[in-house]
Amino acid sequence: MATKAVNLETQRIKLERKERAILDAARGVFVEHGFDGARMSEIARRANIGEGTIYSYYESKAELMLAVLKQFWDGLTLEAKAVMASTKAEGFFDRLRALAQYHLNTVIVNADFINLSFALRRNNSEVSVSRDHLRQYVAVFDQLFRRGQDRGELRGNAVLWQARDIFYGSLEYSARSIEMTLNSEHMLREQSPVVEQMVGLFQAHYGAGDGVEFANNSAVGRLSQQVDQLSAQIDMLTKRLS
Repeated sequence: MATKAVNLETQRIKLERKERAILDAARGVFVEHGFDGARMSEIARRANIGEGTIYSYYESKAELMLAVLKQFWDGLTLEAKAVMASTKAEGFFDRLRALAQYHLNTVIVNADFINLSFALRRNNSEVSVSRDHLRQYVAVFDQLFRRGQDRGELRGNAVLWQARDIFYGSLEYSARSIEMTLNSEHMLREQSPVVEQMVGLFQAHYGAGDGVEFANNSAVGRLSQQVDQLSAQIDMLTKRLS
């Protein structure tokens, strides 16, 4: 009985390893060729398996794309939670800094696949990432923000969804600007000022304490100008690259 159990466990591990190889290969092919241009034969070749083997795991290319999207976004959620769990600092703003660093770097490193994910969603594709996966990812920020309010570090009347949009929206604009204009040798050097600016904005706009109202107005005004400038730059770069 023990030998049979070991054999079953070994077989399960082999199947899981093969499935990971399929998902990794599929992600690369989808990024390079898009969903419509991707071919199952090419995915099989990169995974070093027969094309028929893929269909023993996934009935169609659409089902495979959904599995790749799920693996990616679930992986990001687990990584973001791990960042929060490994952060020794207890204060909201130090923990926010860690999350901002993680998110900014993640968007830069995975820009091609994230762009594909949202392009599928904009096109109302049957293989777009589900709202549930996105909610699970942004929930890491939501939990951090509520914790800051509960601890009295943030204004109790601050609106969560507005803070979330500012956090993710401005970081993603900055990430795209960095990714499109700088080579890999400059990326790490240029991320720190963006992160510190985000933390400073939250301290000015959401931090509890006296004299916040004036800081709120000036900080939001600066953020609005920065987002507009980044948007214009990205539009200009996109036209040049198209």
